[in-house]
Amino acid sequence: MFIDWFSPGYKAGGPIASCINFIHLMKDDYAIYVLTSDTDLGETEPYKNIVSGKWIASESNDCMIYYTQARNPVLRQIREAVTAINPDFVYLNHMFSPKFVVYPLWLKWKGFIKASVVVCPRGALYESALAVKPYKKIPFMKLFRWMGIHKRIRFHATSHREKKAVLAYFPGSEVFVADDLPNTKQPAFTTIPKTAGELRCIFIARIHPIKNLLLLLTLLQKVNANLQLTIIGPVEDEDYWQKCKNEMTALPGNIRVDYGGAVPNHALLPILQDHHLFILPTKGENFGHSIFESFLYGRPVLISDQTPWQRLEDIQAGWDLPLDMPAGFIAAIETAASWDQVIFDQWCRASWEYAKKFIENPDLKEHYQQIFS
Repeated sequence: MFIDWFSPGYKAGGPIASCINFIHLMKDDYAIYVLTSDTDLGETEPYKNIVSGKWIASESNDCMIYYTQARNPVLRQIREAVTAINPDFVYLNHMFSPKFVVYPLWLKWKGFIKASVVVCPRGALYESALAVKPYKKIPFMKLFRWMGIHKRIRFHATSHREKKAVLAYFPGSEVFVADDLPNTKQPAFTTIPKTAGELRCIFIARIHPIKNLLLLLTLLQKVNANLQLTIIGPVEDEDYWQKCKNEMTALPGNIRVDYGGAVPNHALLPILQDHHLFILPTKGENFGHSIFESFLYGRPVLISDQTPWQRLEDIQAGWDLPLDMPAGFIAAIETAASWDQVIFDQWCRASWEYAKKFIENPDLKEHYQQIFS
């Protein structure tokens, strides 16, 4: 498995969680080796107490890990590390990483990698993702297609929507569909006090335009209820974060905003459960691990319709609304604020049951076994 960031890193969010969950699901069927960098997203110093440049056993993650130096990457080491393992499969995550996707694809094209190669774009082929730095991404994909690399590999799409995106750019490709793998460790259902007219909301995501925090802050100017918003996530775009902070200063007195910084995944449970509603008006999510964990921990969500989680209001697990209808987001916030304890508990229980049903789906593992066979 190639991935830019891995445990003990956490700031890259969903892809790390997806890969860790994959390992935990498949560890009894495969010996899994992870090739990654020794530095977390946005950081300049390597992780403490790890050894780079060699395969080491990770008991906490049930795999072997090879950390490459982010400061002084040596591509030859990657080739040698893969050769030493002689894998049956090479699993690439994302599409545009020079070291962890482009280089191994080149090795496959040149014949240095004999293994079957599986590429999981993880949302990188959606329009919202391609709109970020398209001058780099589009030429790469044209070269990728011209060289016929897509005919030598197979794709893992985490939804039929993503399969459609893959085939739009790489017609004739072999595409397997298997849901992204969530955290399956669901705690017992719990609730917290809820008073009508008051609402504690939480936003968990990287501070980046695609996550749309600025829109949320703009909408809160029109909310009448007493609302507290907690923001959790690393700042990835400083200019965007400054715009968000400017918007916070314009909020009315009934709205309070607190920024909690980046928080490791294992520490999120008590923070998330101390809020009434998870909000993420994202421009696009391939899966949305923080969204699912809100369900997993028994909290409804307010999200855009640009995620796999649809028709949530029908089951009282939240709302999935179009971004071009801001009034709908405001109305949903006001509705959630109006809940008393009984109604709040109903929506929380529905969210918890929704996650429970998802993680108990026996087809999840079978779909992955089909990809890696």
